[in-house]
Amino acid sequence: MTTNHNIHEQPDWFSTNLISELLDAREMLKSGQHPLAEVIQRTSDMKPGQIFELITPFTPMPMIEKIMDKGFSVYVKAISDTEIHTYFSKA
Repeated sequence: MTTNHNIHEQPDWFSTNLISELLDAREMLKSGQHPLAEVIQRTSDMKPGQIFELITPFTPMPMIEKIMDKGFSVYVKAISDTEIHTYFSKA
């Protein structure tokens, strides 16, 4: 159920006050681990309106698509070329 909205445009639902979970996956990825299972597990218990923040060194498009297919909205904010913050919100 992927939508065609611009994931790089800050949505109305985004507020740093609503971030309930944070995972900085940069070290995990550097060591060869993939954070998908942990992200799915940690987002599965979220309540509507809560936001999960994921920090990676690149835009994790395959993961974004999987999480969006589970009914989440997504916002991606590039802090730098090597620091990307992806926010998942449960509708």
